[in-house]
Amino acid sequence: MVTRWPAALRALEHRDFRRFWLGLIVSVMGTWMQMAAQGWLVLELTDSPFMLGVVGACAAFPMLVFSLPAGVIADRISKRRILLVTQSLAMAQAFSLAVLIHTGVVQVWHVMLLAASLGTVNALDMTTRHAMVIELASREHALNAVSLNSTAFQTGRIVGPAVGGVLLAKVGIAGCFLVNGLTFLPLLIALTRIAPRPPGAAVAGPIHQHIREGLRWVRGQQVPRTLLLMIAVASLFAMPLGTLLPVFARDVFRAGPQAYGIMFSAPGVGAFLAAVTMTARGHRWRLGRVVTLGSLLFPAMLGAFSLAPSYAMAILCLFLTGLGTMTFNVTANTMLQTAPPDELRGRIMSLRTFVFGGMTPFGSLQLGAVAQWLGPRAAVGIGAAVCLLSAFIAWWRVPALRRSP
Repeated sequence: MVTRWPAALRALEHRDFRRFWLGLIVSVMGTWMQMAAQGWLVLELTDSPFMLGVVGACAAFPMLVFSLPAGVIADRISKRRILLVTQSLAMAQAFSLAVLIHTGVVQVWHVMLLAASLGTVNALDMTTRHAMVIELASREHALNAVSLNSTAFQTGRIVGPAVGGVLLAKVGIAGCFLVNGLTFLPLLIALTRIAPRPPGAAVAGPIHQHIREGLRWVRGQQVPRTLLLMIAVASLFAMPLGTLLPVFARDVFRAGPQAYGIMFSAPGVGAFLAAVTMTARGHRWRLGRVVTLGSLLFPAMLGAFSLAPSYAMAILCLFLTGLGTMTFNVTANTMLQTAPPDELRGRIMSLRTFVFGGMTPFGSLQLGAVAQWLGPRAAVGIGAAVCLLSAFIAWWRVPALRRSP
């Protein structure tokens, strides 16, 4: 007998999705904790905003190279098996950094190398996780499953950096990386208990041929094509905001590690609220209107953050930035996951990973360089203006997007 869950949690009726979701919450908490600790570590090692951008680029550049082939792999091979490998490798990376820091031998090139290795793993991991959501739930519960998946991600984004800030102050940076390594265990255990599923595509052939098949589908679909372009612009000019938060915390607002952890968590609180709202109410709204609202809200609030006169005002702006970002992301991801046929979903989600993560290294570099040259406020403000302009162009030139059901 299937347990009937409330409408807001309907995707949790599926046992395998429920196991995956609970394990993911813990794993993501550790990942965000590590991201916050890594930024503080790099700033301590180099005292350079530009190097923060370089390390961010090292983490994201592999997605530019590997995310498109990752979509073909996710369509060909068991997604459960892929995630068992990628999560194990990510855990090993966290433990390696903990050892390097604890022994006092860590240098910035170690961080760059391990960030690049994690980025390579994430190219396959992110694509597979996004493509696996509907497989574990159902197309009928797609929006609810994507929203719950985002809620898990944002729960970790809120708790992880805040806990990381406390651990930075109490037990040091090495402790953050050690705890992150341990947080991979619940998801790995959950994956071993999920029933194996056959791959979605059994057609053989060169990888580049299958990549082109996904690209051809996107070229013929105006709304998915526009969404991917908007994600690319945001990833290039706005999403790497976390790269500069250590500089804002230490140099702009004269705050310490714990206040930095709160700054890192603030967008996650807004994003969590958006994800929960989409989970509970999203099925009642037109997706086109919601995605348009989110695409306008997050750059407007990001611009306000760049001008914030006080730490408290900055926290409020970051909260609203997270609210807008998640409103856009949940809706865009749902539209991108439900639009393609099942046999193409992995490749379409790899394109999403490609533009979301593949543009980030260039975004991290340009943010770091502009911050070094003009200051962090100017770097964030310019990026916000570009994103807001692109959102207005999409609203004006692609009416089919805002009218999407």
